[in-house]
Amino acid sequence: MERYDQRIAIDTLSSPESIAAALSGLHPADVADALGRAGVDGEILTRILAELDTELAAEVVINLDDHTLEDVLDVLEPPEIAQITSELESDDAADVVGLLDEDKKAHVLSQLDSDDRKAVEDLLQYTDESAGGIMASELVYVNSEASVDDAISLIRLAADEVEEIHNVYITDRARKLIGVLPLGTLLLARKGTRVAEIMEPDVVFVSAETDQEDVAKVFMKYDLVAIPVVDGEGILVGRITVDDIMDVIRDEADEDITLMAGTRDEEIHEDSTLKVSWIRLPWLVIGALGGLASASVMSLYSFSLEKVLALAFFIPVITAMGGNVGLQTSTIIVRGMNADGWLESDVRSRLLREWRIAITNAVVLGVAVFLIVGLWLTDWVLAAIVGGALGTVIVVAATLGTIMPFTLRRLGVDPAVAQGPFVTTLNDVIGILIYLGLATLFLDMLS
Repeated sequence: MERYDQRIAIDTLSSPESIAAALSGLHPADVADALGRAGVDGEILTRILAELDTELAAEVVINLDDHTLEDVLDVLEPPEIAQITSELESDDAADVVGLLDEDKKAHVLSQLDSDDRKAVEDLLQYTDESAGGIMASELVYVNSEASVDDAISLIRLAADEVEEIHNVYITDRARKLIGVLPLGTLLLARKGTRVAEIMEPDVVFVSAETDQEDVAKVFMKYDLVAIPVVDGEGILVGRITVDDIMDVIRDEADEDITLMAGTRDEEIHEDSTLKVSWIRLPWLVIGALGGLASASVMSLYSFSLEKVLALAFFIPVITAMGGNVGLQTSTIIVRGMNADGWLESDVRSRLLREWRIAITNAVVLGVAVFLIVGLWLTDWVLAAIVGGALGTVIVVAATLGTIMPFTLRRLGVDPAVAQGPFVTTLNDVIGILIYLGLATLFLDMLS
């Protein structure tokens, strides 16, 4: 509660110096949060950071959201950015430098010492969403011929540069990863013991090119707190820790949520009305085209609607049910693909499972609607059409909700799109087509 009160107080402070003084005792994450709540612009924010201790300022910077960080980097000069990044671990430093334009990036890199510059340049060669893009190059590793004493000495030497050492990695003379030695095992080992004798040879590792989502799955599968990263030749190049993976999981979840809504993360911090409209318009156009397609289908069956007006009463029921079933099914499939690693080979088993569920629901809801419509309108043929169409739509929607995520992933499209307007609109069109098609088939039997 005390920290929360301090965050509120900075809104009314008049100078960057007094704001910095009020924040200096807080955790860097709380400082970043406080500054975000205060809503200060990039110019004032940089003046506040200048008043903080350099190490604290660096930690605050990496806790700022990307939008605020970009505002700060626009104002800071290359020497100031270089001073901040020199206090950061290589992965965080690369994240900061990666946000700069090419000219400013070159100036900042030229200001770093040779070791820091090489570490950042090596990380910048990887894509943002790969294991290489989120790993840190700082780690402790020893040759397999080293002793326990050698390993402990290396840890002491690296303590200032490597935060939260969980494991010592064991390599051969070519620096190829051959084992891992947990810190607890190392500390309990007898002096003089060779690390090769007590290491764990079955190492869980990832390639630098591995997608960050797949890295997160490996972390969850093996309950890891850190994982080594190797290049294409098996050479140890870095490590990823669980705090990086928490950021990945959050970012991927945010991305999926916005895709489900037919938009993108960028609009959260975007003030331009035109830019936000441009982000949303493609999906709204898809929705509009889908609505026109539904209207076109209805026009094809206008004769049936004119003859039996009651048919129009139940179109919302059919479209809503198709959309709901499709959304439920695609949500489960996308979740399974992301969390449990379902592959294209799982389509058959998942489809059979969803069919069993859909048929059960179709029978229950179809019969219920049949009885309600029959008793309401005393037209049992119409009731049978509505109930039968509803059941059919449920099965079709479940089929689409299962197949589409796998199909989209094979095409290189994020499966979360299947939970947005695309599949919902498709289910609407197909649902109306099934319903009015069935009604037209039995039109002569209707009252």
